[in-house]
Amino acid sequence: MKRVAVLGSTGSIGTQTLDIIRANGDALKVVSLVAYSDKEKLERQSREFSPRYSALIAESGEECLTEAVKGADIAVVATRGIAAIEAILYCLSNGIDVALANKEALVCAGELIMRQKGARVLPVDSEHCAIGRCLLGRSSDKTDKILLTASGGPFYDLPKDALSSITATQALKHPNWHMGSKITIDSATMMNKSLEVVEAKFLFGVPVDKIQIVVHRQSIVHSLVQFDSGEVAAQLASPDMRLPIQIALLGDDGKYVCQNIDFSRLMTLTFEKPDFEKFPCARLGYEIDRYPPLCRTVMNSANDVCVERFLNGRFSFCDFYNTIVKTVDHFREAAANAVLDVRNIKNFDTETRLYVNNLLDGVQC
Repeated sequence: MKRVAVLGSTGSIGTQTLDIIRANGDALKVVSLVAYSDKEKLERQSREFSPRYSALIAESGEECLTEAVKGADIAVVATRGIAAIEAILYCLSNGIDVALANKEALVCAGELIMRQKGARVLPVDSEHCAIGRCLLGRSSDKTDKILLTASGGPFYDLPKDALSSITATQALKHPNWHMGSKITIDSATMMNKSLEVVEAKFLFGVPVDKIQIVVHRQSIVHSLVQFDSGEVAAQLASPDMRLPIQIALLGDDGKYVCQNIDFSRLMTLTFEKPDFEKFPCARLGYEIDRYPPLCRTVMNSANDVCVERFLNGRFSFCDFYNTIVKTVDHFREAAANAVLDVRNIKNFDTETRLYVNNLLDGVQC
């Protein structure tokens, strides 16, 4: 029986994780549940799964995340932001595997996380899970290129001059995936691909120039790996986040709850080059690699503020890239003179949010 801590249990990934645990009750047991603020939903989950520990971050603080993982065999980290970095580092230094569904942790603290050798980081992300499957039994030093697929989001086929009038309601209607609001907006701007380029760099130990974004509108091929031999391996599956969750928790074992692809019907799979002019946020994952490490935190936090304001109708869809770049440039010198550690990641996160909000409110920065 594998003991599972679920951090972010009331969100999209958290609730799908509980679907997997519910279907595999003979192999998985919930030992702790942590949510941000949804007390009612957390109480319902706790009544069903009877964890030894449950908490709300909004009431108990970030310390509850580290308390929650104690005694677990694996922690599913599906919280937003950088709150779980210390809990992740605790897990990895204490032999607790991390099923990571939080992009921010690797983007901001990839060096700190991947240097820990006491346990595994297992990506709960359709693209990185797929890359890991393609690399099974293969040496990563034989990899010529990682091909990171992108759905393109709901607006990929719109003309560029139509993007400025896009609303949050429109952006939240992803054509293929059912996800939380933040990642859905990141998919619409294609900022999610930049975050995933950084993640792939750390997870698979490859430079960013070996990672190529490929637009695949059908979301059936979840990523590909091209080897030095010219061979290309790909993972195909239905667009269902429960698959990478189950692979992280149980590998090839257990009862799967995902639908099979129906190959009896006509299917067309297409692959295109990304349009970096229309969706410039997609190239930030390459551009940020030239900046000091703490600038990744600045990039991530600036994007967070932009997403929040866009969801509230206070920001234009076309202003993400310029706002993020201006913010990163503002903090570049300070980042170059600071050590990459958890304290500085938190400090730069706080300062970045203040700077971006002041910038967008027209306050002198």
